[in-house]
Amino acid sequence: MATGNDCTRILKDVVAYVDVWSSKKTENYSKSFIQQLQQMGAQVSKTFTKQVTHVVFKDGHHVTWKKAKKTGVKLVSVLWVARCNDVGEFVDEELFPAINDEHDSALKKRTHRCMQPKDSPENTPDNNRRMKIKLDKMMQGFVRKSPIIADISGCIIDEEHGIVYSPLLKRSDSMARRLKEMKENRVNLSLTGVCADDGLLYRSQTHELMHGSRHNAPSPFPTVRTLVMTSLSTDKQRTVSQVVKVLGGFSIEDRVCETTTHVVSGGYRRTLNILLGIARGCWILSFEWILCSLEQRQWIPEEPYELSDHFPAAPICRLQQHLSAGEHQQDLFQGQPAMFVSQHSQPPIHSLVELIQLCGGTVCKSVRQAGICIGKYSGRRAEGSRLLSEQWVLDCITHLKTLSYESYTLE
Repeated sequence: MATGNDCTRILKDVVAYVDVWSSKKTENYSKSFIQQLQQMGAQVSKTFTKQVTHVVFKDGHHVTWKKAKKTGVKLVSVLWVARCNDVGEFVDEELFPAINDEHDSALKKRTHRCMQPKDSPENTPDNNRRMKIKLDKMMQGFVRKSPIIADISGCIIDEEHGIVYSPLLKRSDSMARRLKEMKENRVNLSLTGVCADDGLLYRSQTHELMHGSRHNAPSPFPTVRTLVMTSLSTDKQRTVSQVVKVLGGFSIEDRVCETTTHVVSGGYRRTLNILLGIARGCWILSFEWILCSLEQRQWIPEEPYELSDHFPAAPICRLQQHLSAGEHQQDLFQGQPAMFVSQHSQPPIHSLVELIQLCGGTVCKSVRQAGICIGKYSGRRAEGSRLLSEQWVLDCITHLKTLSYESYTLE
């Protein structure tokens, strides 16, 4: 491992071209990676010349990806730069290949695409023993940074950003008022609609969750916390697993359950895990939260990466969960008649029943006792009962609002 002045020569033979953008392709994040490369001795080219040996790529230009593939230069992700910097050595590029989710060559505009799960035929640590040994060795040499957040005199201070967080218990009244406002204005809810004080409070919550709290009040979070992935490619799932292994604090589950606190999504597709995460008050986060946490070598505040624009109910349910003393149950369907879920429903019956019950609804096993039947059903029903599409349940949860039956009737 290189030390001292040797660190400036780790990548002395590398000529890099950097094309790193946010997932929405609106912010250029190349600068910080350029600086890291230069600090490790690499040359960084402003244009894609013949001398370029490595392309650092994340959500970049289509022409960059196409030219790199054509010329055969090394295409690496931002994680390769971070790993070289962390271990002080030139890391095998094959362990951190760049990924391009825009397969259609006609897609040359900077438009966001929903990332769909896909399998990669490339060699990976999961199917290549040599690569797995290398990766495990590097993970063992990974040293976590000391937290930059200190707990002093009842306040939590982020020394790097100069932010002072209010104590958790003293903000509960403010949170309750804000929750009421949010529930009264459920449409067009976004991060810009969350006041600054609440944003600071969420950061305080994150610190206490990850590093422990000085308060003696019982925590609303489960002792064992789980993280669930959805709409992620195989490579991204592997990345999440590696980061969780390094940073700790979570176990990974396939399905949202009572211990789940975070759902990481590769796109904006509404999946069953997204809806379960909303109903249980989980953080619904983009994959970028994982990458940025790895870059900082600690779990960072979640709110800048929350997918609240596409899932407006998520921050409301999360705040409700935080305010509750124990496991929180939504009241979305409390005023609705008893529901019967058809055996032929999609999502499957057990999933719909769980969603309805998590949102305060009553589910009965007999269709004759139900005021609402969810899903296709051709048998006899109670007089006056309604036959509604499963979409009604899903849309109500997405917007955290009981929607009119008219657009969802199957009769």
